Amino acid sequence: MSAADGPVVFDPADFGAIPSPRSLRSWMRKTRRRRADRSFWQIFEDVYLVLFTLAMAAASGGNVVRQLNENAAQCTLWSCAELTFWMPWILLPLLVATTLRVSLSIGPVSASRAGGFWLLASPVNRSGLLRPAYWVVIAVVAVAGFLASALVWALLGSMWFEVVGASLLSAALLVCTACVAVWAQQKSRRSRWALRVADLLLVAAVVPALLLAFQQPQQTTLTAGFVGFSTIGPYAEPPLLTTAETHLLLVFVVAVILTTVLVVVTAQTLDKLSRTSVIAGGELLAGLAGAASSLDVSMLADVVAGRHWRLKGRVRSRRGRGSRGGALVYREFLRILRWPRRLVIAFALLVVPYAVAGTGFDEVVPIAAGFAGFVAVRPMMDGLRSVCRSTGLARALAMDLRELRVIMAVVPGLFAALWALLALPALGSGPVAFAVAAGVISGAVRQASARPPSYAGPLVASPMGAIPPGMFSQPIRGFDLLLLCLAPALFNLSSTWILAIPTFVLVVMFAVRPKTD
Repeated sequence: MSAADGPVVFDPADFGAIPSPRSLRSWMRKTRRRRADRSFWQIFEDVYLVLFTLAMAAASGGNVVRQLNENAAQCTLWSCAELTFWMPWILLPLLVATTLRVSLSIGPVSASRAGGFWLLASPVNRSGLLRPAYWVVIAVVAVAGFLASALVWALLGSMWFEVVGASLLSAALLVCTACVAVWAQQKSRRSRWALRVADLLLVAAVVPALLLAFQQPQQTTLTAGFVGFSTIGPYAEPPLLTTAETHLLLVFVVAVILTTVLVVVTAQTLDKLSRTSVIAGGELLAGLAGAASSLDVSMLADVVAGRHWRLKGRVRSRRGRGSRGGALVYREFLRILRWPRRLVIAFALLVVPYAVAGTGFDEVVPIAAGFAGFVAVRPMMDGLRSVCRSTGLARALAMDLRELRVIMAVVPGLFAALWALLALPALGSGPVAFAVAAGVISGAVRQASARPPSYAGPLVASPMGAIPPGMFSQPIRGFDLLLLCLAPALFNLSSTWILAIPTFVLVVMFAVRPKTD
Protein backbone atom coordinates (compact mmCIF):
# COMPACT_ATOMS: atom_id res chain seq x y z
CA MET A 1 0.00 0.00 0.00
CA SER A 2 1.42 3.38 -0.95
CA ALA A 3 1.56 6.40 1.30
CA ALA A 4 -1.25 8.03 -0.69
CA ASP A 5 -3.65 5.27 0.36
CA GLY A 6 -3.22 5.91 4.08
CA PRO A 7 -4.70 8.67 6.24
CA VAL A 8 -3.54 12.23 5.81
CA VAL A 9 -0.94 13.09 8.45
CA PHE A 10 0.28 16.63 9.13
CA ASP A 11 4.04 16.71 8.91
CA PRO A 12 5.66 19.86 10.38
CA ALA A 13 8.67 19.23 8.16
CA ASP A 14 6.57 19.95 5.07
CA PHE A 15 4.45 22.84 6.31
CA GLY A 16 6.32 24.24 9.29
CA ALA A 17 5.40 24.30 12.95
CA ILE A 18 1.75 24.59 13.92
CA PRO A 19 1.10 28.16 15.07
CA SER A 20 -0.46 28.84 18.44
CA PRO A 21 -4.01 30.21 18.53
CA ARG A 22 -2.79 33.48 20.05
CA SER A 23 -0.24 34.09 17.32
CA LEU A 24 -2.80 33.21 14.65
CA ARG A 25 -5.36 35.64 16.07
CA SER A 26 -2.67 38.32 16.35
CA TRP A 27 -1.73 37.83 12.69
CA MET A 28 -5.37 38.03 11.61
CA ARG A 29 -5.89 41.18 13.68
CA LYS A 30 -2.88 42.89 12.10
CA THR A 31 -3.99 41.86 8.62
CA ARG A 32 -7.48 43.25 9.10
CA ARG A 33 -6.19 46.54 10.49
CA ARG A 34 -3.71 46.88 7.64
CA ARG A 35 -6.50 46.52 5.10
CA ALA A 36 -9.09 48.61 6.93
CA ASP A 37 -10.42 51.54 4.90
CA ARG A 38 -12.03 53.40 7.83
CA SER A 39 -10.40 54.96 10.86
CA PHE A 40 -11.51 54.57 14.45
CA TRP A 41 -12.98 58.07 14.59
CA GLN A 42 -15.06 57.47 11.48
CA ILE A 43 -16.54 54.36 13.05
CA PHE A 44 -17.04 56.18 16.36
CA GLU A 45 -19.08 58.87 14.63
CA ASP A 46 -21.55 56.22 13.50
CA VAL A 47 -21.93 54.57 16.89
CA TYR A 48 -21.85 57.77 18.95
CA LEU A 49 -25.56 58.42 18.56
CA VAL A 50 -26.41 54.85 19.51
CA LEU A 51 -24.23 55.04 22.62
CA PHE A 52 -25.74 58.39 23.56
CA THR A 53 -29.26 57.01 23.12
CA LEU A 54 -28.47 53.98 25.27
CA ALA A 55 -27.01 56.23 27.97
CA MET A 56 -30.09 58.47 27.98
CA ALA A 57 -32.42 55.46 28.05
CA ALA A 58 -30.45 53.94 30.94
CA ALA A 59 -30.56 57.21 32.89
CA SER A 60 -34.29 57.74 32.40
CA GLY A 61 -35.08 54.06 32.95
CA GLY A 62 -32.99 54.00 36.12
CA ASN A 63 -34.89 56.99 37.46
CA VAL A 64 -38.21 55.27 36.78
CA VAL A 65 -37.02 52.07 38.47
CA ARG A 66 -35.87 54.07 41.48
CA GLN A 67 -39.27 55.72 41.83
CA LEU A 68 -41.04 52.38 41.53
CA ASN A 69 -38.68 50.89 44.09
CA GLU A 70 -39.52 53.63 46.58
CA ASN A 71 -43.25 53.17 45.99
CA ALA A 72 -43.01 49.39 46.42
CA ALA A 73 -40.93 49.78 49.59
CA GLN A 74 -43.77 51.77 51.17
CA CYS A 75 -46.31 49.02 50.48
CA THR A 76 -47.41 47.38 53.74
CA LEU A 77 -50.14 45.13 52.34
CA TRP A 78 -50.14 41.37 52.80
CA SER A 79 -50.01 40.80 49.03
CA CYS A 80 -46.73 42.71 48.76
CA ALA A 81 -45.07 40.45 51.31
CA GLU A 82 -46.40 37.33 49.58
CA LEU A 83 -45.13 38.55 46.21
CA THR A 84 -41.68 39.20 47.65
CA PHE A 85 -41.62 35.70 49.14
CA TRP A 86 -42.77 33.79 46.03
CA MET A 87 -41.08 35.83 43.27
CA PRO A 88 -37.61 34.21 43.61
CA TRP A 89 -39.20 30.76 43.21
CA ILE A 90 -40.82 31.98 39.99
CA LEU A 91 -38.02 34.10 38.59
CA LEU A 92 -35.00 31.82 39.05
CA PRO A 93 -36.46 28.77 37.23
CA LEU A 94 -37.59 31.04 34.40
CA LEU A 95 -34.16 32.66 34.07
CA VAL A 96 -32.30 29.35 34.18
CA ALA A 97 -34.67 27.71 31.67
CA THR A 98 -34.49 30.70 29.33
CA THR A 99 -30.69 30.78 29.52
CA LEU A 100 -30.48 27.08 28.74
CA ARG A 101 -32.86 27.26 25.79
CA VAL A 102 -31.40 30.41 24.24
CA SER A 103 -27.82 29.21 24.75
CA LEU A 104 -28.47 25.82 23.19
CA SER A 105 -30.37 27.44 20.32
CA ILE A 106 -27.37 29.59 19.44
CA GLY A 107 -24.66 27.19 20.39
CA PRO A 108 -23.82 28.78 22.82
CA VAL A 109 -20.28 28.95 21.36
CA SER A 110 -20.51 29.83 17.67
CA ALA A 111 -18.32 30.74 14.71
CA SER A 112 -18.97 31.95 11.20
CA ARG A 113 -18.92 29.60 8.23
CA ALA A 114 -15.69 31.18 7.01
CA GLY A 115 -14.04 30.75 10.39
CA GLY A 116 -15.27 27.18 10.63
CA PHE A 117 -13.95 26.35 7.16
CA TRP A 118 -10.54 28.04 7.37
CA LEU A 119 -9.68 27.90 11.07
CA LEU A 120 -11.53 25.08 12.80
CA ALA A 121 -10.52 22.62 10.07
CA SER A 122 -6.83 23.48 10.58
CA PRO A 123 -4.52 21.62 13.00
CA VAL A 124 -4.44 24.69 15.26
CA ASN A 125 -5.78 24.08 18.75
CA ARG A 126 -9.56 24.57 18.51
CA SER A 127 -9.91 25.48 22.18
CA GLY A 128 -7.79 28.60 21.74
CA LEU A 129 -9.68 29.66 18.62
CA LEU A 130 -13.09 29.37 20.27
CA ARG A 131 -12.11 30.93 23.59
CA PRO A 132 -12.89 34.57 22.58
CA ALA A 133 -16.41 33.57 21.54
CA TYR A 134 -16.76 31.69 24.82
CA TRP A 135 -15.80 34.76 26.87
CA VAL A 136 -18.32 36.84 24.94
CA VAL A 137 -21.07 34.35 25.81
CA ILE A 138 -20.13 34.40 29.51
CA ALA A 139 -20.06 38.21 29.57
CA VAL A 140 -23.41 38.57 27.80
CA VAL A 141 -25.10 36.05 30.11
CA ALA A 142 -23.65 37.72 33.22
CA VAL A 143 -24.73 41.24 32.19
CA ALA A 144 -28.20 40.17 30.99
CA GLY A 145 -28.82 38.09 34.12
CA PHE A 146 -27.69 40.91 36.40
CA LEU A 147 -29.91 43.50 34.70
CA ALA A 148 -33.00 41.26 34.61
CA SER A 149 -32.63 40.27 38.26
CA ALA A 150 -31.90 43.83 39.38
CA LEU A 151 -35.01 45.08 37.61
CA VAL A 152 -37.28 42.50 39.26
CA TRP A 153 -35.88 42.89 42.77
CA ALA A 154 -35.91 46.68 42.50
CA LEU A 155 -39.58 46.64 41.49
CA LEU A 156 -40.30 44.51 44.57
CA GLY A 157 -39.11 47.34 46.81
CA SER A 158 -35.97 45.69 48.17
CA MET A 159 -33.09 47.73 49.57
CA TRP A 160 -30.36 48.49 47.08
CA PHE A 161 -27.81 46.36 48.92
CA GLU A 162 -30.19 43.41 48.65
CA VAL A 163 -30.91 44.23 45.01
CA VAL A 164 -27.23 44.23 44.09
CA GLY A 165 -26.48 41.11 46.13
CA ALA A 166 -29.40 39.10 44.76
CA SER A 167 -28.61 40.24 41.22
CA LEU A 168 -24.97 39.19 41.52
CA LEU A 169 -26.01 35.79 42.85
CA SER A 170 -28.49 35.39 39.99
CA ALA A 171 -25.83 36.40 37.48
CA ALA A 172 -23.45 33.81 38.96
CA LEU A 173 -26.15 31.15 38.70
CA LEU A 174 -26.81 32.01 35.06
CA VAL A 175 -23.09 31.96 34.25
CA CYS A 176 -22.96 28.43 35.69
CA THR A 177 -25.97 27.61 33.52
CA ALA A 178 -24.10 28.92 30.46
CA CYS A 179 -21.16 26.66 31.35
CA VAL A 180 -23.55 23.72 31.55
CA ALA A 181 -24.89 24.70 28.11
CA VAL A 182 -21.34 24.68 26.71
CA TRP A 183 -20.80 21.23 28.22
CA ALA A 184 -24.11 20.04 26.73
CA GLN A 185 -23.17 21.45 23.31
CA GLN A 186 -20.37 18.91 23.04
CA LYS A 187 -22.80 15.97 22.61
CA SER A 188 -26.23 15.88 21.01
CA ARG A 189 -27.48 13.58 23.75
CA ARG A 190 -26.45 16.09 26.40
CA SER A 191 -28.25 18.85 24.51
CA ARG A 192 -31.48 16.88 24.45
CA TRP A 193 -31.32 16.22 28.18
CA ALA A 194 -30.50 19.87 28.90
CA LEU A 195 -33.56 20.97 26.92
CA ARG A 196 -35.70 18.51 28.90
CA VAL A 197 -34.38 20.00 32.13
CA ALA A 198 -35.27 23.46 30.81
CA ASP A 199 -38.81 22.27 30.10
CA LEU A 200 -39.11 20.91 33.64
CA LEU A 201 -37.91 24.22 35.05
CA LEU A 202 -40.55 26.05 33.03
CA VAL A 203 -43.23 23.78 34.45
CA ALA A 204 -41.77 24.18 37.95
CA ALA A 205 -42.17 27.95 37.71
CA VAL A 206 -45.92 27.49 37.26
CA VAL A 207 -46.38 25.86 40.69
CA PRO A 208 -45.46 28.87 42.89
CA ALA A 209 -47.37 31.15 40.55
CA LEU A 210 -50.50 29.05 41.05
CA LEU A 211 -49.97 29.03 44.82
CA LEU A 212 -49.59 32.80 44.76
CA ALA A 213 -52.69 33.30 42.63
CA PHE A 214 -55.03 31.03 44.59
CA GLN A 215 -54.05 32.17 48.07
CA GLN A 216 -56.82 33.89 49.98
CA PRO A 217 -55.97 37.57 50.47
CA GLN A 218 -55.80 38.79 54.04
CA GLN A 219 -56.68 42.28 55.20
CA THR A 220 -53.51 42.68 57.24
CA THR A 221 -50.72 45.17 57.04
CA LEU A 222 -47.10 44.91 57.94
CA THR A 223 -45.55 47.26 60.43
CA ALA A 224 -42.45 48.94 59.16
CA GLY A 225 -39.42 48.96 61.37
CA PHE A 226 -35.83 47.95 61.67
CA VAL A 227 -35.65 44.53 63.21
CA GLY A 228 -32.40 44.02 65.06
CA PHE A 229 -31.87 47.61 66.24
CA SER A 230 -34.23 47.38 69.22
CA THR A 231 -31.45 46.37 71.62
CA ILE A 232 -29.15 49.14 70.50
CA GLY A 233 -29.01 52.17 72.70
CA PRO A 234 -30.25 55.55 71.52
CA TYR A 235 -26.72 56.86 71.03
CA ALA A 236 -25.19 53.69 69.59
CA GLU A 237 -24.17 53.68 65.98
CA PRO A 238 -25.72 51.00 63.75
CA PRO A 239 -23.37 48.25 62.59
CA LEU A 240 -21.76 48.52 59.19
CA LEU A 241 -23.40 45.29 58.02
CA THR A 242 -26.32 43.45 59.55
CA THR A 243 -26.27 39.71 60.11
CA ALA A 244 -28.35 39.03 56.99
CA GLU A 245 -26.11 41.26 54.88
CA THR A 246 -23.01 39.51 56.22
CA HIS A 247 -24.45 36.11 55.33
CA LEU A 248 -25.35 37.41 51.87
CA LEU A 249 -21.81 38.70 51.37
CA LEU A 250 -20.31 35.34 52.39
CA VAL A 251 -22.64 33.47 50.05
CA PHE A 252 -21.69 35.83 47.24
CA VAL A 253 -17.95 35.26 47.81
CA VAL A 254 -18.42 31.48 47.74
CA ALA A 255 -20.59 31.73 44.60
CA VAL A 256 -17.97 33.85 42.83
CA ILE A 257 -15.22 31.36 43.64
CA LEU A 258 -17.24 28.37 42.46
CA THR A 259 -18.38 30.19 39.31
CA THR A 260 -14.83 31.24 38.46
CA VAL A 261 -13.57 27.67 38.85
CA LEU A 262 -16.40 26.31 36.68
CA VAL A 263 -15.81 28.93 33.97
CA VAL A 264 -12.07 28.18 33.83
CA VAL A 265 -12.61 24.41 33.76
CA THR A 266 -15.21 24.72 30.99
CA ALA A 267 -12.86 26.88 28.95
CA GLN A 268 -10.39 23.99 28.86
CA THR A 269 -12.95 21.68 27.20
CA LEU A 270 -13.74 23.83 24.16
CA ASP A 271 -11.68 21.55 21.92
CA LYS A 272 -14.42 18.91 22.32
CA LEU A 273 -16.97 21.07 20.48
CA SER A 274 -17.83 19.78 17.03
CA ARG A 275 -17.36 22.04 14.05
CA THR A 276 -20.95 21.36 12.90
CA SER A 277 -22.58 22.72 16.06
CA VAL A 278 -20.29 25.74 16.17
CA ILE A 279 -20.96 26.70 12.54
CA ALA A 280 -24.72 26.15 12.97
CA GLY A 281 -24.75 28.75 15.74
CA GLY A 282 -22.88 31.24 13.56
CA GLU A 283 -25.35 30.77 10.72
CA LEU A 284 -28.24 31.31 13.14
CA LEU A 285 -26.75 34.56 14.43
CA ALA A 286 -26.20 35.78 10.87
CA GLY A 287 -29.81 35.00 9.98
CA LEU A 288 -31.10 36.70 13.12
CA ALA A 289 -29.04 39.79 12.35
CA GLY A 290 -30.52 39.95 8.86
CA ALA A 291 -34.06 39.57 10.18
CA ALA A 292 -33.50 42.17 12.89
CA SER A 293 -32.18 44.68 10.34
CA SER A 294 -35.54 44.55 8.54
CA LEU A 295 -37.53 44.73 11.83
CA ASP A 296 -39.45 41.62 10.75
CA VAL A 297 -40.45 39.70 13.88
CA SER A 298 -41.88 36.82 11.87
CA MET A 299 -38.59 36.31 10.06
CA LEU A 300 -36.82 35.92 13.41
CA ALA A 301 -39.14 33.04 14.25
CA ASP A 302 -38.58 31.54 10.79
CA VAL A 303 -34.81 31.57 11.23
CA VAL A 304 -35.04 29.72 14.57
CA ALA A 305 -37.56 27.21 13.20
CA GLY A 306 -35.49 26.62 10.06
CA ARG A 307 -32.39 25.81 12.09
CA HIS A 308 -34.38 23.42 14.29
CA TRP A 309 -35.69 21.41 11.35
CA ARG A 310 -32.31 21.38 9.60
CA LEU A 311 -30.67 19.92 12.69
CA LYS A 312 -33.52 17.44 13.12
CA GLY A 313 -33.06 16.30 9.53
CA ARG A 314 -36.12 14.11 9.10
CA VAL A 315 -39.30 13.06 10.87
CA ARG A 316 -41.53 10.04 10.71
CA SER A 317 -44.06 10.48 7.90
CA ARG A 318 -47.73 9.82 8.52
CA ARG A 319 -50.57 9.29 6.11
CA GLY A 320 -52.95 12.22 5.77
CA ARG A 321 -56.69 12.13 6.34
CA GLY A 322 -59.62 13.90 4.77
CA SER A 323 -59.65 16.16 1.75
CA ARG A 324 -59.25 19.87 1.01
CA GLY A 325 -59.72 21.87 4.21
CA GLY A 326 -59.97 18.87 6.53
CA ALA A 327 -56.70 17.48 5.22
CA LEU A 328 -54.90 20.78 5.85
CA VAL A 329 -56.28 21.00 9.37
CA TYR A 330 -55.07 17.47 10.10
CA ARG A 331 -51.61 18.20 8.71
CA GLU A 332 -51.36 21.39 10.77
CA PHE A 333 -52.27 19.39 13.87
CA LEU A 334 -49.51 16.85 13.14
CA ARG A 335 -46.99 19.59 12.40
CA ILE A 336 -47.59 21.22 15.77
CA LEU A 337 -47.24 17.88 17.56
CA ARG A 338 -43.87 17.28 15.89
CA TRP A 339 -42.40 20.08 18.03
CA PRO A 340 -43.84 19.26 21.48
CA ARG A 341 -41.41 21.54 23.29
CA ARG A 342 -43.35 24.50 21.96
CA LEU A 343 -46.45 23.18 23.66
CA VAL A 344 -44.58 22.84 26.94
CA ILE A 345 -43.39 26.45 26.71
CA ALA A 346 -46.88 27.61 25.74
CA PHE A 347 -48.50 26.00 28.77
CA ALA A 348 -45.66 27.22 31.00
CA LEU A 349 -46.51 30.77 29.96
CA LEU A 350 -49.71 30.40 31.99
CA VAL A 351 -47.50 31.43 34.88
CA VAL A 352 -47.71 35.05 33.68
CA PRO A 353 -51.43 35.79 34.25
CA TYR A 354 -51.50 33.82 37.50
CA ALA A 355 -48.41 35.58 38.84
CA VAL A 356 -49.84 39.00 37.97
CA ALA A 357 -53.18 38.04 39.52
CA GLY A 358 -51.40 36.96 42.68
CA THR A 359 -49.85 40.41 43.07
CA GLY A 360 -53.28 42.01 43.35
CA PHE A 361 -53.05 44.11 40.16
CA ASP A 362 -56.25 42.78 38.61
CA GLU A 363 -56.37 45.58 36.02
CA VAL A 364 -53.12 44.39 34.43
CA VAL A 365 -54.06 40.70 34.22
CA PRO A 366 -55.83 40.88 30.79
CA ILE A 367 -52.92 42.65 29.08
CA ALA A 368 -50.38 40.27 30.69
CA ALA A 369 -52.44 37.25 29.64
CA GLY A 370 -52.85 38.65 26.12
CA PHE A 371 -49.15 39.10 25.49
CA ALA A 372 -48.26 35.75 27.10
CA GLY A 373 -50.91 34.00 24.99
CA PHE A 374 -49.60 35.72 21.87
CA VAL A 375 -46.10 34.40 22.55
CA ALA A 376 -47.58 30.93 23.14
CA VAL A 377 -49.71 30.80 19.96
CA ARG A 378 -47.55 32.65 17.43
CA PRO A 379 -45.00 29.80 16.92
CA MET A 380 -47.87 27.59 15.69
CA MET A 381 -48.43 29.82 12.65
CA ASP A 382 -45.46 28.63 10.60
CA GLY A 383 -47.69 26.88 8.04
CA LEU A 384 -49.81 29.99 7.47
CA ARG A 385 -46.74 32.16 7.11
CA SER A 386 -45.21 29.79 4.54
CA VAL A 387 -48.38 29.87 2.46
CA CYS A 388 -48.77 33.65 2.60
CA ARG A 389 -45.12 34.27 1.69
CA SER A 390 -45.09 31.74 -1.17
CA THR A 391 -47.46 32.48 -4.05
CA GLY A 392 -46.53 29.23 -5.78
CA LEU A 393 -47.42 27.15 -2.73
CA ALA A 394 -50.79 28.88 -2.41
CA ARG A 395 -51.55 28.15 -6.08
CA ALA A 396 -50.48 24.53 -5.68
CA LEU A 397 -53.08 24.06 -2.94
CA ALA A 398 -55.77 25.25 -5.41
CA MET A 399 -57.55 27.34 -2.76
CA ASP A 400 -58.11 31.02 -2.23
CA LEU A 401 -55.69 32.67 0.17
CA ARG A 402 -58.56 33.93 2.33
CA GLU A 403 -59.85 30.38 2.70
CA LEU A 404 -56.37 29.07 3.45
CA ARG A 405 -55.96 31.60 6.22
CA VAL A 406 -59.17 30.47 7.87
CA ILE A 407 -58.29 26.78 7.55
CA MET A 408 -54.74 27.09 8.86
CA ALA A 409 -55.92 29.14 11.82
CA VAL A 410 -58.28 26.42 13.08
CA VAL A 411 -55.77 24.45 15.16
CA PRO A 412 -53.99 27.53 16.62
CA GLY A 413 -57.41 29.05 17.31
CA LEU A 414 -58.50 26.00 19.28
CA PHE A 415 -55.26 26.10 21.24
CA ALA A 416 -55.77 29.82 21.96
CA ALA A 417 -59.27 29.06 23.26
CA LEU A 418 -57.89 26.25 25.46
CA TRP A 419 -55.11 28.51 26.75
CA ALA A 420 -57.59 31.28 27.65
CA LEU A 421 -59.86 28.72 29.31
CA LEU A 422 -57.00 27.52 31.51
CA ALA A 423 -56.25 31.14 32.40
CA LEU A 424 -59.90 31.83 33.26
CA PRO A 425 -59.41 31.68 37.09
CA ALA A 426 -56.81 34.44 36.81
CA LEU A 427 -58.82 36.51 34.32
CA GLY A 428 -61.92 36.36 36.47
CA SER A 429 -64.71 36.33 33.87
CA GLY A 430 -65.71 34.53 30.70
CA PRO A 431 -66.04 37.64 28.49
CA VAL A 432 -62.49 38.73 29.37
CA ALA A 433 -61.21 35.23 28.55
CA PHE A 434 -62.99 35.42 25.19
CA ALA A 435 -61.42 38.82 24.50
CA VAL A 436 -57.97 37.42 25.31
CA ALA A 437 -58.45 34.39 23.03
CA ALA A 438 -59.83 36.55 20.20
CA GLY A 439 -57.02 39.07 20.51
CA VAL A 440 -54.36 36.37 20.58
CA ILE A 441 -55.59 34.49 17.50
CA SER A 442 -56.39 37.62 15.46
CA GLY A 443 -53.03 39.21 16.27
CA ALA A 444 -51.07 36.01 15.55
CA VAL A 445 -52.88 35.50 12.24
CA ARG A 446 -52.29 39.11 11.20
CA GLN A 447 -48.58 38.92 11.96
CA ALA A 448 -48.13 35.54 10.26
CA SER A 449 -50.00 36.58 7.09
CA ALA A 450 -48.44 40.04 6.83
CA ARG A 451 -46.61 41.13 3.72
CA PRO A 452 -42.82 41.41 3.63
CA PRO A 453 -41.37 44.85 4.44
CA SER A 454 -41.97 47.33 1.65
CA TYR A 455 -38.98 49.29 0.42
CA ALA A 456 -40.96 51.28 -2.14
CA GLY A 457 -41.56 54.99 -1.82
CA PRO A 458 -39.40 57.79 -0.46
CA LEU A 459 -37.11 57.15 2.47
CA VAL A 460 -37.66 58.75 5.87
CA ALA A 461 -34.72 60.64 7.33
CA SER A 462 -33.70 59.61 10.84
CA PRO A 463 -30.63 60.15 13.05
CA MET A 464 -29.53 56.60 12.15
CA GLY A 465 -29.87 57.22 8.40
CA ALA A 466 -32.60 56.86 5.81
CA ILE A 467 -35.19 54.21 6.68
CA PRO A 468 -37.97 52.85 4.41
CA PRO A 469 -41.38 53.83 5.87
CA GLY A 470 -42.73 50.29 5.42
CA MET A 471 -40.34 48.98 8.07
CA PHE A 472 -41.94 50.97 10.90
CA SER A 473 -45.17 48.96 10.77
CA GLN A 474 -43.47 45.55 10.96
CA PRO A 475 -42.87 45.30 14.74
CA ILE A 476 -46.43 46.36 15.70
CA ARG A 477 -48.34 44.12 13.29
CA GLY A 478 -50.44 41.73 15.28
CA PHE A 479 -50.05 43.58 18.56
CA ASP A 480 -52.39 46.32 17.30
CA LEU A 481 -55.30 43.88 16.97
CA LEU A 482 -54.42 42.33 20.31
CA LEU A 483 -54.66 45.69 22.06
CA LEU A 484 -57.85 46.54 20.18
CA CYS A 485 -59.52 43.36 21.43
CA LEU A 486 -58.33 43.95 24.98
CA ALA A 487 -59.28 47.65 25.05
CA PRO A 488 -62.88 47.10 26.37
CA ALA A 489 -61.58 44.98 29.24
CA LEU A 490 -58.82 47.47 30.05
CA PHE A 491 -61.30 50.38 30.09
CA ASN A 492 -63.68 48.32 32.28
CA LEU A 493 -66.58 48.50 29.81
CA SER A 494 -69.65 46.32 29.99
CA SER A 495 -69.64 42.65 28.99
CA THR A 496 -71.52 43.51 25.80
CA TRP A 497 -68.64 45.63 24.50
CA ILE A 498 -66.06 43.11 25.73
CA LEU A 499 -67.74 40.47 23.55
CA ALA A 500 -68.78 42.65 20.60
CA ILE A 501 -65.48 44.36 19.73
CA PRO A 502 -63.33 41.18 19.63
CA THR A 503 -66.04 39.44 17.60
CA PHE A 504 -66.03 42.29 15.08
CA VAL A 505 -62.24 42.17 14.86
CA LEU A 506 -62.31 38.42 14.20
CA VAL A 507 -64.97 38.75 11.48
CA VAL A 508 -63.09 41.52 9.70
CA MET A 509 -59.76 39.73 10.10
CA PHE A 510 -60.87 36.55 8.38
CA ALA A 511 -63.11 38.26 5.82
CA VAL A 512 -60.37 40.40 4.28
CA ARG A 513 -58.05 38.69 1.82
CA PRO A 514 -54.38 39.01 2.86
CA LYS A 515 -52.15 41.02 0.55
CA THR A 516 -49.18 39.28 -0.97
CA ASP A 517 -47.61 41.97 -3.16
